[in-house]
Parts: sequence; structure tokens; C-alpha cells
Amino acid sequence: MATFRAIEIDFDVHKRIELERQDFADTPNAALRRLLKIDGSPPAPTPIPINKPSGGGRPWAGKGVTLPHGTDLRMEYNGRVYVGRIINGTWAIEGGIYKSPSAAAGGVARTKRGNRTSLDGWIYWQVRLPGETDWIRISELRQKYPPTLPVRATEFKNEEFDVKFEAARAELPTESKVMAELENYLAKQKGPVEPTDAYRTLADKFALTIEQRNRKMSNNDEVHWENRVRQARRKLVNAGKIDPNLSRGLWALHTQSEGKAHS
Repeated sequence: MATFRAIEIDFDVHKRIELERQDFADTPNAALRRLLKIDGSPPAPTPIPINKPSGGGRPWAGKGVTLPHGTDLRMEYNGRVYVGRIINGTWAIEGGIYKSPSAAAGGVARTKRGNRTSLDGWIYWQVRLPGETDWIRISELRQKYPPTLPVRATEFKNEEFDVKFEAARAELPTESKVMAELENYLAKQKGPVEPTDAYRTLADKFALTIEQRNRKMSNNDEVHWENRVRQARRKLVNAGKIDPNLSRGLWALHTQSEGKAHS
């Protein structure tokens, strides 16, 4: 029986593993084994059978997103995959019944020590609509679905959910929003941080997809998301909020760098 242990990896390694993953069912461990050319890769998780569209049952709706009865649910956390389904307007996950994505995530997820934890379910859960084959992160549905979809079960028809998952790519957060979140993030730190930590933390904050995190700019090979964060940092420097005199590769607010200098 295989044994597992936790290891720390930097953002570049994490990004390479994510790029190697073939789909949501492909685990990071399987992707890493392929990259390292290790034979005897463990078998992929058993796929969840496609659920056929059903006219019965109430849908679930929240924050502008509506999921029809029978929608499949999937979440990966701490090396384990949790699965469930929308049943009569509720999140039915491995024997538990929940009312929202976050309640479901916090209800089933466990830390390495086996403790409950609080999670933003909109970041973690992926869904697959009845009759569809592709999975999509639920946070992306806020942009892909119009907020006026019908709510009553009698109004649901399969063609009303004929939304293609290869729809236009979601736009990155605006520079002003990134500036606000970057300043807030730096204010919570005890000292200077490396840019890669800021890229990753803010990407998680905005629930960016793998494609959004790695998308290249149209005129060069620079990662668009990292460029946007750097531009936000530059404007905060110009506003006198970020110290431009730190060692290259470190970011901090003026108050943090001054406090460190006098300590």
C-alpha cells in the first residue's frame, strides 16, 4: 500500500505540475510521476458516471448561479477527492446534506490532523451539469451563466443549460481591484514578501483558474497575471504606499520596512 508524506514546493513547481494535469480527475501525484518518468503510476481515480438529465427535483441557486437537480459535485482537498450531487436543492455530499458550497466544503474537508476546517467552497468545488462531460469550477459559473435562469424545477429544460464550457476566457481582475487586494495582503504581513508569494496568494483570493494564472500576454511571453500584479505594485509605489528601496525581489509597505529597520 502506498504511503504519502507532505512536502513543500515553490510556486514554479506547483505551476508546472498543474500544467501537466490532464483533467480535474488527474491528481497532482500522478502528474508529478509522469514528469519524473516514474513507472507504475497509480491508477487514475474511478470517474464519476455521467448523470443523465432529469426533469424532477428542485435546483439549487445562490449568488447568481443555479444548479439543476442531479448536478455532480467534486472537490479535491488535502490529497482527497470528495464527491456528491445536487439533490432537491441541497448539496448531498458523502452522506451529509448542506445548503451552500462553503457549508459543504467545511462539512466534509479535514486537515492533515483530521480536524474540521473552514473553506470557501466557491474556490474548491467543481460541478458537472446533467448530461455534460466536462467539469468546471463553480466560481466560474458566475460569469458563464446569466443571473436570470429559472429557479422552479418545472421550468428547467436541458436546452436552457446548453452552456459550452469552451466559452470565452474569463477576464482578469481589474488593476484597481488588484491594487486594493495587494495593499491589503501586504498590510497583513509581518515583513517583506517575495513577488511569487503575492502572485499566488492574490490568484487564490480572486479564485483564478489555471488558464488565467498562466495566460501569456499577446505581445510577449510574460505571464499576464504576474504583469498585472507588478503594475499594481508600481502604482502603489508611486502612491507612496510601498517602499521602493527594499532589496530587489522583496515587497513591503513603508511602515513594515521602517519597523524592520528600527528593530
